[in-house]
Amino acid sequence: MARFMAAAALLVLAACGSPQEKASKAVARYDVYYARRDFISARIEIKRAIAAQDDVPEYWARLARVELATGRLLEAYQAYSRLVELDPDDPEAIQAMAELSYSGGSYDDAERLADKILEEQPRALRMLLVKGSVAAARYDVAAAHAVAERMLAIDPANEGGKILLARATNMGGDRDGAIAQLEKAVADDGESIPKLLTLLDLYGTKDDFPHAARTFARLFALQPRDVDLRIEYARMLYEHDRPERALELLARLLRTHDGDAAVQQRIVDLWNDVGSRRIDIDGVRRFVDATGNAQMKVALGHLLLDRKRHAEAEAVLRPFVDGKDITAARVEADVLYAGALAGLGRGGEALTLVDRILRFDENNSRALLMRVRVAMATGDLAAALRDAQLLASDNPRLIGGRIALGEIYVRRGEAVLADGAYANAMKELSDDADMLQAYVDYLLRTRRNGMALDIARRFTRDNPQAREGWRIRGELCLRLGDRDCVDEVMLVLERVPGGLKVRRMLEAQGAPQPTGRLITAAGPAPAGQAVSTCGRTGAAC
Repeated sequence: MARFMAAAALLVLAACGSPQEKASKAVARYDVYYARRDFISARIEIKRAIAAQDDVPEYWARLARVELATGRLLEAYQAYSRLVELDPDDPEAIQAMAELSYSGGSYDDAERLADKILEEQPRALRMLLVKGSVAAARYDVAAAHAVAERMLAIDPANEGGKILLARATNMGGDRDGAIAQLEKAVADDGESIPKLLTLLDLYGTKDDFPHAARTFARLFALQPRDVDLRIEYARMLYEHDRPERALELLARLLRTHDGDAAVQQRIVDLWNDVGSRRIDIDGVRRFVDATGNAQMKVALGHLLLDRKRHAEAEAVLRPFVDGKDITAARVEADVLYAGALAGLGRGGEALTLVDRILRFDENNSRALLMRVRVAMATGDLAAALRDAQLLASDNPRLIGGRIALGEIYVRRGEAVLADGAYANAMKELSDDADMLQAYVDYLLRTRRNGMALDIARRFTRDNPQAREGWRIRGELCLRLGDRDCVDEVMLVLERVPGGLKVRRMLEAQGAPQPTGRLITAAGPAPAGQAVSTCGRTGAAC
């Protein structure tokens, strides 16, 4: 009753008084909630204050702070932008906007805003770090190094300056020197998340698994319950062909977060992202049987289907579909089951099930893609084309649909339309290595080798940290006998996370050792900025 009366009193207070009084009371409540870290309630109150009085700069500053606290970076930027409209010289807003602009890839805006502060405060370390980070992102090694030295001259213990100096040293070609600088910074100043994450990137570009694993262990000690770190470590274990250790880690993670559906989904997403090629599917089967988790059993069916083990996939998925109506909870299993049926040559049953799925959910893109593939397999290109065109229009980032559309035009002998389908898909999926591979394969089949090389070169320029892009370009350069191109790829792979493994694979295919160092202004960006994709299994983003 007391809580009810208190809430009622707050509502009465909120409804009474002038706009200034309403805003003042809402801000007071905001301060209480913000101090308690109840950011949702704090956001509600500060928006009430702004609704009553939207021309008070401090109210917008408070809104921006709570948006930052909850990771809503775009909303924080918008709030700071409004604050700058009201007070063009507010240093908090300008500095925050500079940092947010850098995080969002708007380097010109970041540098302009940082310079505005530095004109008045030339020793502002936060803005110097923004300028140095922009220089590093543009691969201006000399400028990044100079800013780092300037920061350390102001504050020899500055963490941002030490990390920036290590990044510049690494971009200059001295990766071991960069690692030594950071390890010394850790020894002198203690461990911290930013320093260890940068070390992790450096060991990743060196393909130094033992040191990367030890760095993860140090991060775990600082963040004992951080799920993201453990998922990323499992990813690294898979990428370094240690699937058994990855499963052990995931089993411990599940025990720690028993019954947490979000963690279970993260593991399923990891398997889909890593792809079945790197996963010990029989080990996953034992793991899934031990957990008894339905979501993971469906994921196992997905992996089996990806490896074309259709009979096993059908057996795993059958309990989720036999004799049951299609529901939102089971539609994923139904789609996969249709794929297993199609793989077993039971195309009629597969189409019947897919049609049922689409009657339940007409916008299910994976079911529609399955119908496209079954129609292509049975030679019904007219039906396949209708569905593929719909997929490309409504789900432009579903790579399977874009590739299917191009291949349908190829089978119909419509070369101009096939060219357009592949070119448009590559333009819209310019960060997707799977799309690059499909387009390159198509161009090679149609004897346009030079165009394929140009496309691969453009992809690696625009996605400098995409290891798979460099692999595709390297294999293409080898196939076409372009030794200068091979030399460039081999040198860049030294600085891409996981690149040394790809380089050894290319060397095994006959690539020569590089003849010299290659560092250009258009070289790769700092580690850790690769764009996430949906993996090769076709899982939804």
